Amino acid sequence: MSELKLKDFRKNFQNSDFKELYETFILNREIKESDIQYLLKSAIIFLNFGDQHLQKLGYKILIVYSNRYDNYSALYDFTINKGFIPVSQFIESKRNIEKDSFFQMFFSAFQENFREQNYYLSNGQKKLTEFSKNSDKNLVIIAPTSYGKSEIIIKKILDNLDKKICVIVPSKALLAQTKKRLLNQTISDFQIQRVITHPEMYKGNEVNFISVLTQERLLRLLQKNEDLNLDLVLIDEAHNIFGDNKEDERAILLTQVIIILKKRNPNIVFNFYSPFIADYKNLTINQIELDLESESINEFIKSEKYFICDLYDGTNHLELYNQFSDQFINTNIEYNDMFHLLLQEKSAKNIIYLNRPMHIEELSDDLMARVDDDYDIGEIQETISDFIHPNYKLINCIRKGIVYHHGGMPEIIRLYVEDIFSKQNYINFVITSSTLLEGINIPAEKIFLFSTKKGKNSNLTVSQFKNLIGRVNRFSEIFNKEKGDLRLLEPNIYVVKNKYCSSNANIKKFISDRAKVESIIKDNINNVLLKNETSLNIEEKEILKSSLESLENIEPNTTNLEDIHYVSSEIAKLCYKNNIYDFNIKNSEYQLNENLNSYKEQLFPTIKTSDELIEAIYLIFFKEIEIENSNVSRLQNNSARRFYSMLIDWRSKSASYKEMIASFLYYWSKLRGEDLMIYVGTRWGQVKRHFEDRIPLYIDLRNKSNSDRVNIAILRIKEEQDFIEFNILKYIEILYELQLIEQSFFDKVKYGSSDKKIIVLLKNGFSIELAKCISREEYSPFIQININNDEVVINANIINRMEDNFENKILIFEIKYHINTL
Repeated sequence: MSELKLKDFRKNFQNSDFKELYETFILNREIKESDIQYLLKSAIIFLNFGDQHLQKLGYKILIVYSNRYDNYSALYDFTINKGFIPVSQFIESKRNIEKDSFFQMFFSAFQENFREQNYYLSNGQKKLTEFSKNSDKNLVIIAPTSYGKSEIIIKKILDNLDKKICVIVPSKALLAQTKKRLLNQTISDFQIQRVITHPEMYKGNEVNFISVLTQERLLRLLQKNEDLNLDLVLIDEAHNIFGDNKEDERAILLTQVIIILKKRNPNIVFNFYSPFIADYKNLTINQIELDLESESINEFIKSEKYFICDLYDGTNHLELYNQFSDQFINTNIEYNDMFHLLLQEKSAKNIIYLNRPMHIEELSDDLMARVDDDYDIGEIQETISDFIHPNYKLINCIRKGIVYHHGGMPEIIRLYVEDIFSKQNYINFVITSSTLLEGINIPAEKIFLFSTKKGKNSNLTVSQFKNLIGRVNRFSEIFNKEKGDLRLLEPNIYVVKNKYCSSNANIKKFISDRAKVESIIKDNINNVLLKNETSLNIEEKEILKSSLESLENIEPNTTNLEDIHYVSSEIAKLCYKNNIYDFNIKNSEYQLNENLNSYKEQLFPTIKTSDELIEAIYLIFFKEIEIENSNVSRLQNNSARRFYSMLIDWRSKSASYKEMIASFLYYWSKLRGEDLMIYVGTRWGQVKRHFEDRIPLYIDLRNKSNSDRVNIAILRIKEEQDFIEFNILKYIEILYELQLIEQSFFDKVKYGSSDKKIIVLLKNGFSIELAKCISREEYSPFIQININNDEVVINANIINRMEDNFENKILIFEIKYHINTL
């Protein structure tokens, strides 16, 4: 029989007996035995003679049949022949497959070739693992979400401990997770003791080391150590290098770092890891020679079920999408609203995706009101109340079995939320944004997309959509020895049109374009350093020139750019070194020098206060200089400078969240009238204050309860902390290098303390709250702090002592990320 094609199947599907039987079967409706046999025969034909798309259809029929009738023999035979070893081995261990023949015993023994410690690899996973062992070639490893790329990265590190290694991760959350995984590794009696996560942890004389850094931190490390080169660089979530838009600073910065590393060590090896890169050649960087080899997985171990429901235009029908026929099947189920749908369709663990953090907060309020459950969360309530505030809305959510997760939350609270969602059975829902897209691992069986957007105007791309739904039913959950269940091979994905969607959102087209079986992932390359120069428009050519000129001023003689303008003044060089993007450094060099000289001529004292610091930043960097970034332009306003002076003062005194919240509440309590319309920006804006405002940028505190104000204060504090961390601190570093800031005050502003031991802890990734806690004398038997080389060794017994001392559970949770001796 010749190969059956999907396009031919679709031509004949509409008027075939198969269509009606398949839809009856897939919707779990009553069906005759003879019809089941017909479907199984069809599945065998698809699996043996169909193209890859029809093989997926045959596989789906086998999964649905096996789970519905608790008969896994056919699925076992197929998966062991296909190399889906985790499935076949799970069936064998849980379903008592008879081993009464030579072939059964042979297959059982054969599976042991795929054992990896206490779990089994698929044929594709094993192929990737073997491919990744190549130690002297630049590799691109592409595998779907949940296919164990993190484990491959760890193995690569353990096989190359004699080298200088860096794992580049896209976020601080992944930095913490990766560090924790590395410190938990034990081979025989060997355990990784130290992972560099901050530029200042590098001693300068290491022959080999392991580092986990964001591209910003790695660039800083390279700038501070001009002779440093690396041997092996592992780039996680490597698709981020393509950029979200042509001015994506982080994508350009990642590329610049790769170029610098290659220049410093021509023999450096790069490994790129991603769940979706369509063509690995698109990773080619024009400024360097980088021969790449790629391996990818095309296995289809999971088979999703896609549902849509339009609750916006009033149709309210739940429809099942058939990704093989590209048609929708009415389930004859209707829902009144999104809460009715959620509470009826939910499983034990559910993800709700929304694009905007403001909508996440709003939905959590509304969902709480619809949930009858009221759990006793005494310890968790006490922990969060003590760490943040008793009126933090998250506490009430948890009591109802709900958590939320977005960038407006304190970082340690986000990690704590992930932990309690994973461990507490009564928590059914996590409402989250695209913070979930980058490597966050939590158990979930179903995902509800209440928005199809990512960012301001763009729909989730095919790759982003597949990455998001890949977070549901990870292999570690499906094949777990105690709790695993092959029904999880059928993740349920719901796309729901509701008030959080635009009125013209077409969810049928959205799901069809992304979920039909032949959907192709495309690399959307926005990074000008990756694009063919002949294809660039005028604007892109300017961005490219600026990016290369910036790179040359950071690391001279790195690019092939001609007629390079190198800045000559110290302040301009420091602006490049500290990645200033808020103004054109080259064009502003004269004014920067003028401002600096004028500041020095006024004989200001060495900066020792927050007021002096903010005023110096304004006078030197922003006065008479054209600002290209609207975020820092606020510092040209005198009242804004007073506000940030206050925040930096808090930072220098390492004020706790509780103290900062209390200060915000006190300040707001003194305001009257329209002054209670506070600016919060586009992310959180609810109302307009001025006639010329095009979009809401303010929150009106006059109609907010005290509990509401607490939560608004938490959001504001996190946003402003991020602004100081990522925008203002760069200017403070420059002033320090210009010797304008007193040392002790600089330490307090940068670290929140001038205590050398606490600073070492902060450099090693500890939060200021945890650092202050464990630096107390009573914990000295469990912790070694070397202030000369910034090393920290934490003994695991510190946990028992902290528990005996009734330390906050969040601090005890955090310390587990840093334990490096058993």
